[in-house]
Amino acid sequence: MESPDAEFPIAFVGTYPPRRCGIATFTRDLAQATAVANERVVPMILAMTDAGGQYEYPAEVKYEIRQGSKGDYARAAEFVNYSEAQLVSIQHEYGIFGGDDGSYILDFLSALRVPSVTTLHTVLERPSDMQKAIVREMAKQCASLVVMSRVARDLLSSSYGLTEKIEMIPHGIPVMEPRDPQQMKAKFGVTGRRVLLTFGLLSANKGIETVIRALPKVVAEFPEVVYFVVGATHPVVRRRDGEAYRTMLEREAERLGVREHLVFRDQFVTNPELYSYLQAADIFVSPYLNEAQVTSGALSYAMGAGTAVVSTPYWHARELLGERRGCLFPFRDSEALSQSLLGLLRDKSELERLRATAFEYTRSMLWPRVGKAYVELGRRVTSVEPTTPVHSKPARASSLPEPRLDHLLRLTDDTGIIQHATFSVPARSSGYCVDDNARALIVALHADRSNSSADTRRLVTTYLSYLHHSQSEDGGFRNFMSYNRSFEPGPTSDDCVGRAIWALGVTLQLASDEGSRLLARAMLERALPKSGELGVRGKALVVLGLASALSADPSSASLRASLSDLVENLLQRYRDEATHDWHWFEPAVTYDNALLPLALFKAYRVTGERAGLRIAREALEFLEATCFSRGQLVLVGNDGWHTRGGAKAQSDEQAIDAAAFVLAFRGAYLATGDHHYLGRMRETFAWFLGANRLGVPLYDFTTAGCRDGLGAAEPNQNQGAESTISFLLALYGMLDLADEGLEAPEVPESSSLKAEV
Repeated sequence: MESPDAEFPIAFVGTYPPRRCGIATFTRDLAQATAVANERVVPMILAMTDAGGQYEYPAEVKYEIRQGSKGDYARAAEFVNYSEAQLVSIQHEYGIFGGDDGSYILDFLSALRVPSVTTLHTVLERPSDMQKAIVREMAKQCASLVVMSRVARDLLSSSYGLTEKIEMIPHGIPVMEPRDPQQMKAKFGVTGRRVLLTFGLLSANKGIETVIRALPKVVAEFPEVVYFVVGATHPVVRRRDGEAYRTMLEREAERLGVREHLVFRDQFVTNPELYSYLQAADIFVSPYLNEAQVTSGALSYAMGAGTAVVSTPYWHARELLGERRGCLFPFRDSEALSQSLLGLLRDKSELERLRATAFEYTRSMLWPRVGKAYVELGRRVTSVEPTTPVHSKPARASSLPEPRLDHLLRLTDDTGIIQHATFSVPARSSGYCVDDNARALIVALHADRSNSSADTRRLVTTYLSYLHHSQSEDGGFRNFMSYNRSFEPGPTSDDCVGRAIWALGVTLQLASDEGSRLLARAMLERALPKSGELGVRGKALVVLGLASALSADPSSASLRASLSDLVENLLQRYRDEATHDWHWFEPAVTYDNALLPLALFKAYRVTGERAGLRIAREALEFLEATCFSRGQLVLVGNDGWHTRGGAKAQSDEQAIDAAAFVLAFRGAYLATGDHHYLGRMRETFAWFLGANRLGVPLYDFTTAGCRDGLGAAEPNQNQGAESTISFLLALYGMLDLADEGLEAPEVPESSSLKAEV
């Protein structure tokens, strides 16, 4: 059995602020309450995000599950499986999960290997067959189902046939010490007036019109009465209907002559503001139109504040307000409501009795007590069903190729790395370029960090020296140099500048000697003003460089400001180009594509801005859908690309694109912790080893070079700088995460690599 002094990490699944809904508030309050009840509890949140929702979640949100994205559910379960979580607490309501009646939550539970407890926020008297089947399956998969009222427990038995593993824990309420109602009224400018209150997200099922229609008789006798309706329109309702319901209520109040007695506060109030409204109110009115409500947080909060309650007889209200703890009136009956309100306003002693009775009754519902009850349930569950050990981390994947620099050294002379090769022999006539030397510098830095030698140190110096010699006074770079060391005329390319800045940033991060770092910093600062002139790929490459530079110098305000500007530019490009079926930054998917989401993943790890993380995930998911089929990578071919509305070209797949995918999946994993991306890394790297469209390896174990891509029917047998560097970049990315459970890729039996090995 787990020691009671051991940490007890709990993963909470539900909507979460700043998303505006009652379950979001409940999830936050429950997570906080468990941590307060037991300091050993470590909460982490998996937030449900609705279609079109973009939320700047706080740091405790470790994973976003997109409501309609079926694949997110199993991937989120894997995220939990690989985490330290010992228990999962799910907040269930049919409408917050994807699939028919929220059926996607079953995908999460099926993939989960950690004990779970589900709190049912909705239990129906007459569930559909699908709704009943979902809850029954949840009962099988979960260690316990929590309900918040006796009626919910009874309905699980009568309507769902469930009697076992049911726990009843009430809806939590905050600790609200009594305060002078007159002081609270003064705060809202209603000193000396009688205050009626309804709060919560506004929607047509709230029944506010019933209260408005009861007001004329009430204000005729008590003209000082004012009715506060506090709460923003429900976001889903606003997206669908705008403010039609609120407008109808205002017109009804005008028609009845009570508009001056009605105050709308169209805002999503904070908890302290809500407490003030509740403690200013004389009577809380809960006029819901539907009896099928087993839990009401608003009702619980009102009673917890010591407010007298008048309510329609929905299920939870009948339970909480029984034994004369409140007043009930029939649904939609404004006449009965007016009589109930008048009776309380006339009888001050009865009003005070209800206030005191409500306050006393709800002491068992305070969040510290509710949090303790959940922790105790969790401890019982995990002692009966101990967490199953999952995915123990394997030793470093020995079957990955050893990183060999043979061909890199073969292509490199004392000037830099030669661009091309004829088969495996350097083609000196092709000369040199900044693009290749910048990428080669990144490889050399990784090689020197992992296994420093005279060769790796010489390569770092050679490539950095080439970049230094190629940089112009204005900060730009002359990209091409002939073999006789003469720069060739022509404009500087975006990629050339971007890749140089990327390499300089990595040098700041990884170089082993101070001199290289000082030179790289000076060169980067000289080149940085050019970044504003670059296209989308050039900017993405600069973001990669700045993210690396900031890991070495996180206090640099100028680098951070430049990074933020470039990231916002990339995000705007995405917003301008993306549509419902084209989640991309440009009207065509061309080359080195995955570096664009990679840049946003790396920037997110520096800035924490979730808008970039969301777009990075969407764009990478789009590339996955475009380039993966049954676990095999088929890249966008250079012979025609892939334009919006057109077919994807396959001929001339390039190593640079495969390497970008490996790095992007690595960046996605480090940003999100989602082990799905480790699997994609493995599948992508296997492309180099023969798991590709032609079933032939690109990597040559004899020369340690990489062939220059896949043509229509055969590979390009030349082993140039770009492809070899790309392979090594991908390999170092794989090795860097080998200890994270990233096994070596499987190679198809049909691949000629089998014989080659």
